[in-house]
Amino acid sequence: MNIDDNSPRPAVSRSPRGCTAQVMVQVTPLEREKLEAIAELEMRSLSSTARMLLIKGIEQYNAETEHAARC
Repeated sequence: MNIDDNSPRPAVSRSPRGCTAQVMVQVTPLEREKLEAIAELEMRSLSSTARMLLIKGIEQYNAETEHAARC
């Protein structure tokens, strides 16, 4: 059996379906260290970890805003 090393491989995307917009964020060295520690603990990439924390932060923000609107 011959294996052709030049055969094209399908492109693999690590992002969830529909993730097409990029956001650049500036962080301090300490914030990056904390992000790297979380990424290692979660066994995720830095960008995946940042996205997870962003989504959780948005959910928390929405919950707090909704709660404040009711009071």
